[in-house]
Amino acid sequence: MRFLRPIPQPVSGAIIMASSAITFASYARPVSSEGHLRLQAQMRTWLPVLAFAMIFAVESTSYFGADRTSAPLQRVVEAIFGYDVCVHWNFIHHLIRKTGHFMGYGIFSLICFRGFWITFQCVAFRLLRQLRAYGMAILATFLVASADEFHQSFLPNRSGQFSDVLLDCCGAAALCLMLFLTMQVVEGRKQARARAICRMKPAYAGAAV
Repeated sequence: MRFLRPIPQPVSGAIIMASSAITFASYARPVSSEGHLRLQAQMRTWLPVLAFAMIFAVESTSYFGADRTSAPLQRVVEAIFGYDVCVHWNFIHHLIRKTGHFMGYGIFSLICFRGFWITFQCVAFRLLRQLRAYGMAILATFLVASADEFHQSFLPNRSGQFSDVLLDCCGAAALCLMLFLTMQVVEGRKQARARAICRMKPAYAGAAV
């Protein structure tokens, strides 16, 4: 006499038809991958920030002090603008380095803004989401710049200066302000286009009738 042979722990699954008997075979449900997907999303969000911070860590070493960058930069500038720049090279070199501070940390703040903008996507109001992301981006820039200058204060050919931290934060604030105004203009144009489409729809409906 043939019997139905249940397999132990019959969780949700399927019935397999065999020639000798009807066998209940259970299949375990696939393990949820929500945690893995969340980790991948976090990596995509914050890996650019980490990569840029690592660039600052390398730049903060003694190999990129003013005594090491002066000669290579001078050769590049002389190749572009001629040898007349040697007269004011000290000032030009100082200006290049400070511009690097301003722009480098300004770009870093934009990358941080991207990360916080994605993180705060659950915030209902767009303006509040923007302000939070900008505030956190500038705060992150301040913390990284302070750590950078603090590290440089221990190097023999570098000097940690709080004025550089302020310059870095000014670069962050300036570029974030530019991004904020750009986003406001783009959003305003989208809303104006949407209002124009809404006004045109009744006209089309009347013409169709």
